[in-house]
Amino acid sequence: MLIFAHRGASGYQTENTLASMQAALDLGVEAVELDVHNVEGQLIVFHDRRLESKSTGNGLIKQKTLAELQHINIKGHPIPTLWQVLSLINGQCIVNIELKGDNTVAPMLAMYDDVISQLNFTPDQLLFSSFNHPYLAQLKQAKPHAYVAPLLGGIPLDLAKSVSDLKAYSLHIDLGFISQALIDDAHQRGAKVYVYTVDNPDDIRALQAIGVDGVFSNYPDRAKAAITTNENQYHGWFESGVN
Repeated sequence: MLIFAHRGASGYQTENTLASMQAALDLGVEAVELDVHNVEGQLIVFHDRRLESKSTGNGLIKQKTLAELQHINIKGHPIPTLWQVLSLINGQCIVNIELKGDNTVAPMLAMYDDVISQLNFTPDQLLFSSFNHPYLAQLKQAKPHAYVAPLLGGIPLDLAKSVSDLKAYSLHIDLGFISQALIDDAHQRGAKVYVYTVDNPDDIRALQAIGVDGVFSNYPDRAKAAITTNENQYHGWFESGVN
């Protein structure tokens, strides 16, 4: 089971900062997840559309300039660019880049080849996810070998069909909407299933028991420790409504 450090090791350090990414690396994670927005043509690592929820700034992040962002911090940490984060990681683990903000495909495509050639990443270490599935289609059309993953915040009537539509590597879904039918359908279509955001050890073991391939966790070390080889007691955990 693959464990993604959700926004870095955000249970220990401020999310989506160089500090949280370094903390994740120090824990020896196999994968990290982060979110990006487009500010003046550069990809900035930040989760929310608005700055005031998580930083000293206010307003929409996409309406700021790069110069203005230099004077805004998240609990004392600067807001990093994607290039800064990827330079820090330098191919040491998989990076799931969620295309969160508007117009994030073009700047991602502009830096894609440089990330691989200059920062020691291989294509299979860069996984692009988004709730905006047309963004993933655009990226996949431009870079057919790129790894993409549709994000789901509900239960689709057609289950994992988006995986086939996008030729996706994986499907990412909220813990509250996971089902055996969805997992089986995704696997039949050749895709992995990754679930967000999971910190409870029992949930992690239950997801493992029903065939989930990985989880996003704020505490990646605890999530890794929760993985068990004794899965039988967790069968039916989610179907019974206990979570």
